[in-house]
Amino acid sequence: MGAIFEIIGLILFSSVKFLFAPSTAYALGYTFWQTILISLIGGWLGVFVFYFAGSFVFDWWSKISKPSDKKFSKKNRIIVWFKNDFGLLGITLVLGFASIPIVSLLAAKYFRHLPITIYALLASTVVWAFLLTGISVWMIPLFKGMF
Repeated sequence: MGAIFEIIGLILFSSVKFLFAPSTAYALGYTFWQTILISLIGGWLGVFVFYFAGSFVFDWWSKISKPSDKKFSKKNRIIVWFKNDFGLLGITLVLGFASIPIVSLLAAKYFRHLPITIYALLASTVVWAFLLTGISVWMIPLFKGMF
């Protein structure tokens, strides 16, 4: 019963902190394929929840809010620069480093009109799950002797 709660916790952890979830799962003794599965389920859960919740909130907000004078902060300028220069591909590439909620919300805000957006996020999650798990499989044995 405790293992089920541990797996559920790892899935939830993977849905918000994807960068650290594969190494945590592998360090806890899960195999390569179990770590991939846990990471994918959690990553996909996070992408679905945050992307569709974000889309709903952004659509709702655009219906009830009045147009106003927008003030550009440094953060807004960086986001617009990144969106214009790198687009959806850039957002999917940073999914492994940035958290899934942030990337999914940015994709919902700027790219929800593209039908490929959700699929690009899910595919990026697969690539990052394999990459991060592979790095964990390679690095964790090096650190086990240190502690």
